[in-house]
Amino acid sequence: MLGLEVGGNSILLVNLDNHIYAYANECPHQKSRLSEGALMEKTLRCARHHWEFDVCTGRGINPKNSCLKAFPVTIESRDILLDLDDNEGSPTESAPDRETPQ
Repeated sequence: MLGLEVGGNSILLVNLDNHIYAYANECPHQKSRLSEGALMEKTLRCARHHWEFDVCTGRGINPKNSCLKAFPVTIESRDILLDLDDNEGSPTESAPDRETPQ
C-alpha cells in the first residue's frame, strides 16, 4: 500500500495478488489519508475511525453505504498508468517510478 501525489491528486495504490488498485487517498468519512490505515487481506481500514472497504471493489464493508473513488489502472511494461479523469477520457498519467506497492 502506497500513498503518492500524481497530477495534483493524492492517490492510494494497493498491490493485491499482483493486481494494482488505485483509489483517491482519502476516506469518504472525514478525508483521512487511507495510506495511513491498514490492509488486512482484502480489507482496507481507515486509521482514524476504522471505516473498512473491500480493496478489490472500493465498496464499503463498514459502513456498507460508503464507497471509495477508484481510478482505472493500466500496466505497460513496468509502468503503472492511471486514468485520473475517466469521465472525460483524457490521457493517462504515469505514477512516479517506485517500487511496486504492497
